[in-house]
Amino acid sequence: MKNLKPAEAEVDVGTGLCQLVIGVDGGGSKTAALLASVDAKGKTVILGRGRGGPSNLFLAGKEQSLASLNQAIDEAMDAAGVPGQKLAYAVLALAGSTSPDVQRDVAEWAEHRGLSERVEIVHDVAPVLAMGAGQGKGVALIVGTGSVAVGVDADGQSVLKGGWGHWFGDKGSGFYLGYKALAAVAEASDEIGPETVLSELVMESLGTVDPRSILEKVLSGGDARREVAALAPVVLDAAVNHDEVALRIVNHAVTEAAKLVTAVVKSLGLDQEYPLAIAGGVICGSQYFRDELQKQLMSMHPKPSSVTVVDRPVLGCLKIAADHLLKRGLPDGSGFPRP
Repeated sequence: MKNLKPAEAEVDVGTGLCQLVIGVDGGGSKTAALLASVDAKGKTVILGRGRGGPSNLFLAGKEQSLASLNQAIDEAMDAAGVPGQKLAYAVLALAGSTSPDVQRDVAEWAEHRGLSERVEIVHDVAPVLAMGAGQGKGVALIVGTGSVAVGVDADGQSVLKGGWGHWFGDKGSGFYLGYKALAAVAEASDEIGPETVLSELVMESLGTVDPRSILEKVLSGGDARREVAALAPVVLDAAVNHDEVALRIVNHAVTEAAKLVTAVVKSLGLDQEYPLAIAGGVICGSQYFRDELQKQLMSMHPKPSSVTVVDRPVLGCLKIAADHLLKRGLPDGSGFPRP
């Protein structure tokens, strides 16, 4: 993909603090946590990492999501050598977090465990914008298990498109790719659709040789949405290897992703080129998907001025936390000492 800029490997936010912060990026498949120290020179130094399962409260449920958050955060704090310590700032970027109920449930959980002096719960696109958009202005697109796009203009006005969930949204997402592949396999089995290598690849991935057992295999994992979305790499690989059915599915998914970006651009009334940040397992994991997306976006007006691949959005959470601490100024003393 042309015109790509790598996201920063480390987050440097200028002069400032010596405090401990944590960033959490939680979605429909996994949760990532980074604990870091923002030192006296303002450089964010990562001290601990943690991982957990899904933390989208709408889709994974409250119990599973909070357990995933606890697991990822506990791992990060243990790795940093500060288990149970109350931190200075926490930024939790969670899919579905725009819901007042989710905000309340997560805030209550964070307060109960004494996570941090200040907790900020943001949309999962916010850290992508922070890492890839110019001074927080621009468009961010996430194509992972689900799909969503957000844009912010020079006046700070923001719009959100997509993010409706898999029941009637998430067009172009990992779930969308897997769902379309399963439909193609079913149609090929019933001899009402074209033959496709997806039949063999999907059944192999699910551990079966009988198309009629696919539904049972998908449901047996306990989270059908994740099981379906996990088939996305199979579809993308088949497309790269020129399977016509897979190519049609992937190309349509790319078009749906491009629609989200153009809808954001139109709603913001942008008439000049804009920085675009992209994230998510599907879009970051497939060169073909990115190349086809750029072809479509570059044929439109306005087109992206740059495209930044943000393969670790959780770094954006650290940047948001550090930026806020810097704006507040250094408190008396040196804050939390670095372990």
